[in-house]
Amino acid sequence: MGGFNLENLNFVLLWPMLSLFFWAIVLLLLSAFKNFSKSFYTSVSVMALLGSFCLLCVFNGFRLDSTSAFFGLFISDNYSIFAQLIIIIFSIFYLIMDKEDKRAEFFSLFLFMIGSFILMISSTNLIVIFLALEGSSLALYTLIALRGTHNAISASIKYFTIAAVGAGFFAFACAFVYLKIRSLDLIDLLNSEYISDPVLLSAGVMFLVIVGIKLSIAPFHFWLKDVYYGAHTNFVAFISVVPKIAMIVVVLRIFSALGGGVKFEYIVAFLAMFSMFSASIAALVQNDVKKMLAYSSITHSSFVLAIIVSGINLNSQEGGVVYLIAVLALFLYWIAFAFANYGLFLILSLFKKSSYESFAGLFDKNPILAVVLALFVLSIAGIPPFGIFWGKLLILASILNSGYYAMVFTIALSSMIMIYPYLKILIYVFFKKSDNITHEQLAIEQKIILGICLAGSLGSVFLLL
Repeated sequence: MGGFNLENLNFVLLWPMLSLFFWAIVLLLLSAFKNFSKSFYTSVSVMALLGSFCLLCVFNGFRLDSTSAFFGLFISDNYSIFAQLIIIIFSIFYLIMDKEDKRAEFFSLFLFMIGSFILMISSTNLIVIFLALEGSSLALYTLIALRGTHNAISASIKYFTIAAVGAGFFAFACAFVYLKIRSLDLIDLLNSEYISDPVLLSAGVMFLVIVGIKLSIAPFHFWLKDVYYGAHTNFVAFISVVPKIAMIVVVLRIFSALGGGVKFEYIVAFLAMFSMFSASIAALVQNDVKKMLAYSSITHSSFVLAIIVSGINLNSQEGGVVYLIAVLALFLYWIAFAFANYGLFLILSLFKKSSYESFAGLFDKNPILAVVLALFVLSIAGIPPFGIFWGKLLILASILNSGYYAMVFTIALSSMIMIYPYLKILIYVFFKKSDNITHEQLAIEQKIILGICLAGSLGSVFLLL
């Protein structure tokens, strides 16, 4: 203890997270004394996120090696930094584009949730990950229910109930890991001599339950359609992107530590193939666009799980540059998906209903909006030359390098099946006629976000010129 000082804690690495907790408390206290307008809370929340972004860039930055704080409980590496940037940027986008009236508590809980996401992706200790995961999840359940409608409250309770089961499996998995290696740090697990032990395989299967729930992988997806239908449309866009990128980093850390010795990747590969195929079949029979996009989200999450499987295999067999390319493909794919998904849901939020018939005649009334909607649909469908196509191409190349040919076939088949539900939207937009189509007008802030999303979705096209 004689050599201990506060500098050893490396406190500056925690400032991006702690600043969000600070502003969350400030907003909570302000709401107790005075009822400010929604624009005030939105402005303060955006400034808090921008401040966290600046602190992240100044004190963390991108580096070749990782640094740690609080005796290794908090780490800063390229995984966590890149994911934090995505989380903060798309959280700001959501706050700016959402025009629904909200209570003051919403913004405080929102900042607490983002801070918990940052903590979750910035640790290799299973207890810290578990606490951050549950903290962010409790905030998310409450944010869904704060809308106050029967569907929103019902969806929140269903999500909470299913995720509580997953939390139990996570706790049991942590106990199994500690039983074998006497540590709860994933780095110790990666370097463990017990990596081929069947007890650790059992722990991996238990981890897979919470992963399936949080990434909405079939058959753990039963909460998703209710949330998509019950939550506000713009918040659905946030749920489908930001919490999942945080979980993707956790999955990378846990599965990479478990991969190789116990052949855990084969179980994950089977689940990914089953999920993407069953979800694409279910999407065919949906009559509501939001429900169809719920199943679309399952297929995209399954694609991400597939690239993680190939990453596990490459990491255990070859490692190095090939593994980094697989991880890069994962992040590029999810960024392209995030831009297209945000833009698509922003347009959907302008309509009171989300059935396919609601978009009939849109091209006749507002051709510009119809064309922009078509570009987002083509992008999220993976039609070349738009962004997600190139991300999917990188994923397929990485999976081929790892030798999972059956998974490549399943991805191709699932993508072909999903083309019909996507194109069905365009059929109603361009070829169906209706005199009763009505939609709200875009505010100036929403037009800016829509333009950014469109530029992000079309960015890969310009890179090819």
